[in-house]
Parts: sequence; structure tokens; C-alpha cells
Amino acid sequence: MSHTAASAHIYSFPAEFIENLHVLPNGTLLLTTMKSSTGHLYTLDPKAPEPKAKLVTSFDSNVTALTGIAPLSPYGDDLYAVSGGLHTSFAFERGSMSVYIVSLKTGTVVDSIPVPDTATMNGMAALPHHPHLLLTADSIGGRILSIDTRTRKVDVLLEDSVLGPDANNSSSGIPPIGINGLRVRGDYLYFTNSNRGTLVRIRIDQHGSPIGKPEVLARSPDALQIYDDFTFDNEGNAYLAVHSTAIFKVTPDGVQTVFAGGGSDSIFKEPTSVALANDGKSIYVSTGGNFRATPREGGQVIQIQLST
Repeated sequence: MSHTAASAHIYSFPAEFIENLHVLPNGTLLLTTMKSSTGHLYTLDPKAPEPKAKLVTSFDSNVTALTGIAPLSPYGDDLYAVSGGLHTSFAFERGSMSVYIVSLKTGTVVDSIPVPDTATMNGMAALPHHPHLLLTADSIGGRILSIDTRTRKVDVLLEDSVLGPDANNSSSGIPPIGINGLRVRGDYLYFTNSNRGTLVRIRIDQHGSPIGKPEVLARSPDALQIYDDFTFDNEGNAYLAVHSTAIFKVTPDGVQTVFAGGGSDSIFKEPTSVALANDGKSIYVSTGGNFRATPREGGQVIQIQLST
């Protein structure tokens, strides 16, 4: 089943896989990439007459992919954290991952914090009351890590089966990626689990520590409709990037519908992430592109209106 929402194509990359996007205070988009010789961090102004991706900075050969993005000040003025490392098949070389602190004003990496003994850092979020504290998703290990960007200390905040891939899905063709997208909203931490096909929330305190039990809000209707990253609108509806062609909407009371794409609709080529526009009236979707095509087709940025 497919659904058509008002959408506008903003930009397509020639070949790069777009992993994540974040809307800056001025409305410009910040994007991380994968499947390249070195990780690239771009900005893209969706309001420009002819939007073009601009390279903020690239990384050395020890960083072939970038994943999560989080602002490091309450207003996201300059410093942003991005995670990255040496990418392998659905994971990273263990011990290669770090959090990189990037200055958008100077276009430089001003610091890096190694995150040892992890094979994946995926979604990432700063805590609203303590924005120097980052939460990041260890998709392979089934953990949520806490990273203090002031002390450079890395802790395991939560390790639970609800965070990891399901061992029963190991031979089903579903990627072994557990917790993926991660967002903090109100008193709750929300996350998707790609392998298990769940959207989950857990109550946390101001330092991110769990003070409740995980609560499953939605389940994918099909094991091969794989949840990735997501965002919320101002009414609390969640919009999930779903591989290979859809955006799902989940209401606060758990009603799930196809919001855009799906079925034979080919507007999205492997959606990876969703972000709410600053005016709250639309969402931006990033995609990975079509790597089976010859020549391969890079990731897209598409804007979808939330109401007509």
C-alpha cells in the first residue's frame, strides 16, 4: 500500500549514501554520509533557489562513515557532535569509533573522544538539561552509551534485550541492527530497533538514567519493512523512515499508518532519517540511494508537507 503526501525533491547526491540529517537553527540541513572513502559532513540549504551540498569537513582514512548528529549547545550555534569510524558490513571495525566535535564556523574537527569496545554507534542525542551529555545507540551490542563531552568519560547507560537484534532473525535476511534511531522528548527516551521492528520508549531522568521499563509503542507490520531513524512533530506524532520506500506515522496513542511512499511508490530510495523543519509544518527525509543501479544513485533529500 502506498500513500501520496505533498512532497518536493530538494537534492540528490551523485553517489553518496546519506545516513542522517539534522536541521540547524537557521533552517540549513546538516548531513552525515556512509559508503565513501572517507566520512563527509555536509550542509544543504533547502530554501536556496538551487540547493547544493557544501562540504563542512572530511575525515581521514580511519573514518569511512559518519552516523549520528547532536548539537552541543542549547541552541546549536556552532559545535556539533558526530559519530563515525571504519565501516564494515552493517557494523564498524571494533575500536575504530569516536565522537568527533566539529565547529561549523571553522569547518574543523576540534576534538575527538574514542569510544572503545563497540562495533556500532548509530543514533545520537544530547540531553536537553545537560547538552554536554550524549546518548548513543550501540546497535550491535544492544546498549545505550552515555558520553560526557567535558570529562570524555564513556559509560554503559542501559543494556537490555529490547535494545539488541533478535537471535531468531539471524538467518532471515534482516540486518543484525538493533537499536537505531534515538530521540529524547519530554521525560522519555524513544528509539527504534531495526531488527526487531519496534518503536520503544523508556522514562529517564535529567541525566538519561532509566527510571521505568521499556514500553513498545509500535511494531512494523512486516519484518522486511525495517524501521530506521525518526522524528516527532509538535503534536507528538512520530514519523519513521522505513526501508525500503516508506515513511510511517505513529500517533501518540500508537496508531500506525503509511504517511508517504510505500508499496510501488518509488519516491524514496532507502529512507534513512527524518527531521522536523523549524516551522513545524514539514519534515525532511534523507535516503541512502540505490546502490544496485548502474551507475549507482546517491542519496536524496526530500521535503514532505505535514498538512495541506
